Amino acid sequence: MRYHAAPALPTALLIAALTPFAAQAQRGVPRTNTPSPDAEVYLVPLTVRGDSVRPGVPANLTRRAGYDNQPVFASNSRAVFYTANLGDGHTDIWRLDLSTGLSAPLRRTQPESEYSAAPILGDTAALAVIRVEADSTQRLWRLPLGSGAPSVILPDLKPVGYFAQPDDSTWVTFVLGSPATLQVTRTQRTGGTTPSRILARDIGRSLHRIPGTRFVSFVQKGAQPWHVMRLDVNSNRIDTLVALPEGTEDVTWVDSTTLLTGQNTKLMQWTMGSGTARGTWREIGDFGFAHLARISRLAVSPNRQWLAMVAESQPRTAAAASRSAAATWLDRIDTARVRRAISILAADSMEGRLTGSPGMERAARWLEQEYRAVGLAPAGDSGGYRQHIPLRAAQGPNATGRTRPAPVESWAAWNALPAEQRLRTQNIAGVIRGSDPALRNEVVLVTAHYDHIGIGRAVDGDSINNGADDDASGNVALLEIARALQNGPRPKRTILFISITGEEMGGIGTRWYLQHPLLPLEQTVVDLNIEMIAHPDSIAGGFGRAWLTGYERSTLGDLLTDNGIPLMPDPRPGQSFFTRSDNAAFARIGIPAHSLSSFNLATPYHHPKDEAGTVNVSHMAQVISATAKAVRLLADGDKPAWHPGGRPEARPAR
Repeated sequence: MRYHAAPALPTALLIAALTPFAAQAQRGVPRTNTPSPDAEVYLVPLTVRGDSVRPGVPANLTRRAGYDNQPVFASNSRAVFYTANLGDGHTDIWRLDLSTGLSAPLRRTQPESEYSAAPILGDTAALAVIRVEADSTQRLWRLPLGSGAPSVILPDLKPVGYFAQPDDSTWVTFVLGSPATLQVTRTQRTGGTTPSRILARDIGRSLHRIPGTRFVSFVQKGAQPWHVMRLDVNSNRIDTLVALPEGTEDVTWVDSTTLLTGQNTKLMQWTMGSGTARGTWREIGDFGFAHLARISRLAVSPNRQWLAMVAESQPRTAAAASRSAAATWLDRIDTARVRRAISILAADSMEGRLTGSPGMERAARWLEQEYRAVGLAPAGDSGGYRQHIPLRAAQGPNATGRTRPAPVESWAAWNALPAEQRLRTQNIAGVIRGSDPALRNEVVLVTAHYDHIGIGRAVDGDSINNGADDDASGNVALLEIARALQNGPRPKRTILFISITGEEMGGIGTRWYLQHPLLPLEQTVVDLNIEMIAHPDSIAGGFGRAWLTGYERSTLGDLLTDNGIPLMPDPRPGQSFFTRSDNAAFARIGIPAHSLSSFNLATPYHHPKDEAGTVNVSHMAQVISATAKAVRLLADGDKPAWHPGGRPEARPAR
């Protein structure tokens, strides 16, 4: 797997046991309507180009009973803070780290409860929150992210429900009452505050600083339709921006000119100004397919790459269970054989399997031998298992001190190189031909990369990066799945197994395959890529369970889980794992393609300690058995399809 994510943030304690909760009204809760007990926080990727905002597919971040609401992003965009009540009548601010997938309360503050968190301008060490105090007083407080006692920010203003901060000393607040009022207060360097001023009445809960400005937007209620207003806190001038779509009251700003709101299942966009696509609300996405409804609170990350939104989870009708013999077939995986195979492929003699190296050639020869032994028919060039790929020797060490070969665009260009510059690498490919006359020309790809990063800097005297988990484990899975399929019901579709070269070097093997496919790409219905399954992942369910990158992007994940595969969505969206392995290149040309993994961020990665002796072989065998069943289902059942917005954009031609 290629690693290019931002450094992980400090991890928080994972809360594993979640209590069922039916939302109830609570004295002092800042609320203008009653939230559903089925409300969840969803994360949606955003692509923003000028006035164009393209949403991806929503992923459920909370997935539990209880009140999870009011999301807001950390100022660095790497975490989501939200309000949670797990059923004990007490509400805290929780933090979900998008890189680690861990979620936990910032602190337990009983008997007080906190709501409506937001980063404080000019103060990276704390959040501003609404605190319901022990006597039900409701005020604006500062809640430190680390140690330290909470402190009240506006002592004399109450009961406060919501707030926005146009600058580091001004607070625009929603003050509860009949009607609710919009009030402005300033903090002073001496520690006091100015008297608050009422500037509007009968307002809504959606208060926001307009990015890049000292303006604040709010919703003016009263006569229908409600309107989004803009407040200049310097002059107290209030301007009307736009009427809200019917049934909406929550908005969020993408930038200083673009608003989003949710209208039931639809995401709507308004852009300030005139001309095409400006001045009126227009639909940019309908998330009904994601089994959610009543979109409410929204927040856009400061880097504009994510939208967090609250919506009600809707019951989903499970896919029909497959009635084929393959669906009930149980593949028992021999743990001794798994242990032997990974000890060979991740042995020191393979020298870290650097693409184009002698160690990589040894690995290729061993894989050819094993493909033949499990009964796969050769699918490579000239009747063999190898798909040959030209390389050029490196011209010198790169920034890390390593010497790495480079891809060559064609064999003609390779022939023109000096002899000493010519290198080769290869994909290893084998096939099981489909048995069904109507389906056998369709192709299920099962892939794993077998290269790694070679020999590097010594750690405790060991300089060989063996790559047992990354990704010898995936190739052992390919072999065991192929063996299992040969011993059970014949698959209806053709299954092509490929051990791919050059993944760690930018996807050399996948790129060559797409330019020179061994079986027609237009008849390839899915790619299931297996990437790092050597260790359990506690937040994916632990032993014997795995997660799927981009689960929410297509029907593949639900198709498998509905048929009993122990699989869950990737719990770490901030790591962008979907785009970090060979599946991504297949996905960009339209083939539903995902990676199955159980990488847990804690086990050795790109490190000499990623050795066969560290592998949890029993866990691997369980995952392989489940994945063999998954491949049977894909070979015999429905074809996966992209959800709207799920297919990644094709990369522009070089």
